[in-house]
Amino acid sequence: MEEFRYIGKPVSRVDAYDKVTGMAEYGADVRQPGELYGAVYRSPYPHARILSIDTSLAKKAPGVRAVITGKDHPILYGAVIADEPFLAIDKVRYYGEAVAAVAADTMEQAVEAVKLITAEYEELPVIENVMDAVKADSPVVHDSWQSYKKYGSVGCVDGSNICDVFKVRKGDVEQGFAQADVIIEDQYSTALIQHVTIETHSATVSVDHKGRITCWTSAQSPFIVRQYFTNTLGLNNNDVRIIGTYVGGGFGSKYDLRTEQIAYMLACEVKGRPVKVEFNRTEDFIATVVRGGAFTKMKTGVTKDGKIVARQVEIYWDTGAYTTMGPRVATNGAIAASGPYEIPNVKIDSVCVVTNKPISGAYRGFGVPETHWPGESQIDALAKKLGMDPLELRKKNVYREGSISVTGEKLFSVGIYDSLIKAGEMIDWQSNNLCGKTPAGKLRGKGLACFWKMTSSPSNTSALVKLNEDSSCVINIGGSEMGQGAYTVACQIVAEELGLPIEKVMVTDTIDSHYTPFDKTTTSSRFTFMMGNTLILACNDIKEQLIERASTSWKIPKESIVIEQGVIKEVKGEGRSALIAELGKSNFKKELPLLLGRGTFSTAYNIIPADPETAQSPRPTTFWIYGTQATEVEVDPETGEVDVVKFVAAHDCGKALNPHTCKQQIEGAIVMGLGHALREELIYDKGIPQNATMVDFKIPTLRDFPKEADIAFVDAPHREGPYGAKGVGETALTATWPAVGNAVSAAVGHAFNHIPIKAEQIIDCLETKKS
Repeated sequence: MEEFRYIGKPVSRVDAYDKVTGMAEYGADVRQPGELYGAVYRSPYPHARILSIDTSLAKKAPGVRAVITGKDHPILYGAVIADEPFLAIDKVRYYGEAVAAVAADTMEQAVEAVKLITAEYEELPVIENVMDAVKADSPVVHDSWQSYKKYGSVGCVDGSNICDVFKVRKGDVEQGFAQADVIIEDQYSTALIQHVTIETHSATVSVDHKGRITCWTSAQSPFIVRQYFTNTLGLNNNDVRIIGTYVGGGFGSKYDLRTEQIAYMLACEVKGRPVKVEFNRTEDFIATVVRGGAFTKMKTGVTKDGKIVARQVEIYWDTGAYTTMGPRVATNGAIAASGPYEIPNVKIDSVCVVTNKPISGAYRGFGVPETHWPGESQIDALAKKLGMDPLELRKKNVYREGSISVTGEKLFSVGIYDSLIKAGEMIDWQSNNLCGKTPAGKLRGKGLACFWKMTSSPSNTSALVKLNEDSSCVINIGGSEMGQGAYTVACQIVAEELGLPIEKVMVTDTIDSHYTPFDKTTTSSRFTFMMGNTLILACNDIKEQLIERASTSWKIPKESIVIEQGVIKEVKGEGRSALIAELGKSNFKKELPLLLGRGTFSTAYNIIPADPETAQSPRPTTFWIYGTQATEVEVDPETGEVDVVKFVAAHDCGKALNPHTCKQQIEGAIVMGLGHALREELIYDKGIPQNATMVDFKIPTLRDFPKEADIAFVDAPHREGPYGAKGVGETALTATWPAVGNAVSAAVGHAFNHIPIKAEQIIDCLETKKS
């Protein structure tokens, strides 16, 4: 077995010092000469026609340099459907939608000027409930889907609130249910959830006299931001320069435009002067993106010996007022809805629906937690009806190496079974104490859940690795560092490949689309797989150049030279050698003042487009991530409060290149998932938010972290991944909801159907059982 110096080792974060000392630059830290400040006037109604807007007083306010409305820049954009205006035009579709904006010398002046803007509205019916929105007689949020530009295939239903329909078909589901001895059928729902990133959204934009754009942003996918501008404005890439800073938390919320387009419009009015737009916390709550709620009808059939034979699912996704990533979330969630189980007969219909609620965008897991929650709940319900252990039922059905997936793929690199066994051992599942009472009278329960998740495919990435004459090394990549340890694993890979001390390797901490190599996006747990392969190719390029220069210096054929573990070796003749880490001392220093390695990696070669009617494809994605999580909870029967006593996770991420940062990712996702499972829920009344503040929207803190947590990795190396790695980051969130839900259900003796499971629900359930 090859021994690595850095791969698989718990290397400390290379950006830690800059972050803890405040030296790292985030979006809000950007300062430009002559900078102006933008503020936004927002709609007080969730659905209304704009009759008039009066900006005359705002234009006369002190310090004001520009005031704009949607009609000044009538531009539509979107990830899948271009249905969202830069600023509202004629109509508002959710509470807090941007209607007008002001640029002023100071932020205070801009905010005061916004208060002087008035508008008249004609209120329209509010469509708040996703199931009401799909009724035939429902008022429509968008008058015509056909009038919008589309990017790729999308199944809009004109004259309705349905913006996309995605289907998965495998086998004959009716025949499968006919074979079942036990059938569970139920309905489930999940809440709207705000991302609550530490750093709010911000961007600074300048537009020069030729209309060229420079945008400083903390967006997690700078090249996607560039694409939005070029697609909507008809510009080429040279006309749009995106400079990406560190990202203070993304989780999908900083995927598309939120502040960038407003800063751009204001900058157009004050040519040559940059305009900064930075949202406050309230704006982040009401005017960015959320995790949209989902309503699911699920039916699962199993034979008496525990074989799952059929699953039928209908999912209705509330994507809010505009589609943004909604159709992609609906697709991703639908494919995951069968769970990591080899079920011969599956029928899934995933419907993406617009309402008059905030926009639902990408959020860690991208639709997968919403469908694992009902799926894993039903596995436990089936086990109870069969009188079978929930872990044993899962063991009978989980995917193995060579299993055929729900979309017809022959799977490889499948570690789900081993993760299930491992998690069971870690939580002491076999002790037969899955529920009971503590000496203090608390209700105790254990729960577990399996997960699987695909990555966005096809995808492409490029990188540059510069090896200086003193063997120090600079990595130039387009992937964003947003707390996940991306820059650290990049340094590990290059140091390993070139045999350099990791202290001599650095990543440029700013992404500049004019100079940084292209990377599609920092989403979908793809960074390590995509960028890792790319950096290995760039290092191989450097090695080829080193061999060529050594050949010239030593005056021997290139075929007589190899590079192993950072050592350039002459395999015949005099046996000369040189360390890459000590090139400055080598006798061919003059041959290589600087080396530039280039790497480009794409997964388009191995992806086969899915059938639009069945989603069947021999290879729909580059890799799948698998795992199992389990938890033990105690429920206070007097207050309904849930205390998470222990949480364990066993993940197959291929190979953990940095176990330390991988565990941090999983720990963070678990805490986030606990918040989702037990408390976080945006509440709306007729489209008006009721708890859009940090006081009323309760997120977990360090005190809510499980008293005991244990994380393990199950290696199932991917044959195409860097050192066998796949991905990690989103997946721990996926299984946290159902693991906690199943544990609470075991403790209380009642199956809950809504996430979050709040204390008042538990109390109601216990009181009902008493009566």
